[in-house]
Amino acid sequence: MSDGECQEGSVWEAAMLAPKLGLGSLTVLVDFNKWQATGRSTEIMQMEPLAAKWRAFGWNACEIDGHDLPAIVSALHQETPADTPLAIVANTVKGRGVSFIEDDNNWHYRSPTADEVQKAKEELRPHA
Repeated sequence: MSDGECQEGSVWEAAMLAPKLGLGSLTVLVDFNKWQATGRSTEIMQMEPLAAKWRAFGWNACEIDGHDLPAIVSALHQETPADTPLAIVANTVKGRGVSFIEDDNNWHYRSPTADEVQKAKEELRPHA
């Protein structure tokens, strides 16, 4: 889910219920890119400390670099109590790796032109 989505009451109702029901097989991955539709999520709502909020509801929670695939895999495979759900807060940068998109909330709404798609592909292509 997104960090903006974490502002919805239904998310926190479910977050409170999951540990009560012992849903240890439940995992939530939060894409914490610090943006939502209308601006910086942390300026619109008190988001941080986000992992601590999940812990307060009875979840095992951790924060990782959401661009680090080994860190994601490690977090998904960590040892947790059998009856405790897991929340992984993945710190990310919206549009990372594409210079004209990176950390720009305008891309929440618009689609790239054909030329912009080509430029993005070139910027994301691994360099030998």
